[in-house]
Amino acid sequence: MECRQWGGHFPPITGIAGQQNHGAQSVILSGGYKDDEDHGEWFLYTGSGGRDLSGNKRTNKIQSFDQEFKSANEALRLSCRKGYPLRVIRCAKDKHSSYAPVKGLRYDGIYRVEKCWRNVGVQGFKVCRYLMVRCDNAPAPWTSDVHGDCPRPLPAIKELERASDITERKESPSWDFDEADGCWKWMKPPPMSRKKEKKNGEPAAASRKIVRRTVNKKPLSEAARKRIQKEFGCKICSDVLYEPVTTACGHNFCKLCLVGVFAGRSTLRERNAGGRNLRFKKNVMKCPACPNDLADDWSDLEVNIELKNLIAKQMRECENFSSAFEKRTSDNEEGSEDDEVELKPEKPSKQRKVTDQDPEERETN
Repeated sequence: MECRQWGGHFPPITGIAGQQNHGAQSVILSGGYKDDEDHGEWFLYTGSGGRDLSGNKRTNKIQSFDQEFKSANEALRLSCRKGYPLRVIRCAKDKHSSYAPVKGLRYDGIYRVEKCWRNVGVQGFKVCRYLMVRCDNAPAPWTSDVHGDCPRPLPAIKELERASDITERKESPSWDFDEADGCWKWMKPPPMSRKKEKKNGEPAAASRKIVRRTVNKKPLSEAARKRIQKEFGCKICSDVLYEPVTTACGHNFCKLCLVGVFAGRSTLRERNAGGRNLRFKKNVMKCPACPNDLADDWSDLEVNIELKNLIAKQMRECENFSSAFEKRTSDNEEGSEDDEVELKPEKPSKQRKVTDQDPEERETN
């Protein structure tokens, strides 16, 4: 979840983030497959699948069938053909890699898939294999270099001799090194966003923070909204709390607002000096409403369900009160109009003089 908060890798469990029709965006090296080989600037990555994860076997590490170029595996193969860059995150769970961080997760820069193929793995079933080479303008975190990567020749891979379904890039890569500028950059337009658009060109779906303001068809009155904002207002956006979270120091914030304040920051920072890894340093995450540090409780950030239900109840009561008040006001206005009509004096009408005699008697007289 930490990777998702700072935008490094969005799937909470899967090691490959991508779509088979758009390419891959990021991968995590966690040592999930024994076939993986990590050499720092380049590594051999094993695709996903081939394991029975039905029922309660979510942590099954035994492969029971062949992997295929489908879903996330096909996304990596498309990135290989197009030369798309992808983010690489290394995890401390990878005990076989000497480049893994000591603790937690670490973003290690931009890599590019150079080749992919299928080969029989350690457990006797076919696996999808990928050769990834670093191509970042920033230096690797395990080196003391000041400059980023330069184009390097591809390493010789022995297992390609007995591999099948080999895929190599036949066109110039979209992400490549520009000799004139001396840096890595997009040489071709990046892939189109998967975000759907309306006919007029505007985005179809607004952000959650905007959508939540228009959930109720009939908005609250200004006085009722101000009263709820004063009692249940977020310290960051000053609006009514949405998905509220309560910090250890007792302040309430919208979860999206609080996560946005610390976006891109982790609770720990790794320090390097002269190529040596030093002790981790704690990042201070100061509360937006007071000087208290939120780093210790950041991983346990959960929505305050009781406060959320209380706010929903208050808003329903205000809606009912507003509806009843408007109805009573409209009834009073209609009643007052009726009273005014009744109080208006009637104009005198011309009436014939009526006598007690019948018409026949009048004719006789």
